[in-house]
Amino acid sequence: MITLKDVKENPEVIGLIQGGQRQLDALGYTEHSVRHISIVSKRASDILKELGYNERRVELAKIAGYLHDIGNCVNRNDHAHSGAILSYQILKDMGMGIDERTDIMMAIR
Repeated sequence: MITLKDVKENPEVIGLIQGGQRQLDALGYTEHSVRHISIVSKRASDILKELGYNERRVELAKIAGYLHDIGNCVNRNDHAHSGAILSYQILKDMGMGIDERTDIMMAIR
């Protein structure tokens, strides 16, 4: 089962996060790197916990929150669309099942 820890350690995810931040730095945007995505990941998990979702759904929310900005490395405009597609493929390569990948992709988009 793929966890947030696995995602955080994935070299492609790391590279896309770093590339996205370089893109945003060049455009003059605020920080959207590890600090920002970690906050989003935590808040997403807190919301699902409060709503009574099971541990796996909470973990998927953490992953979606963490991956939500990787599309910034493609383009700031419509970065959610790019990020959803990038996330889907990375999670597929990591061995995550179709139902969970699709849920994460939809949450990001």
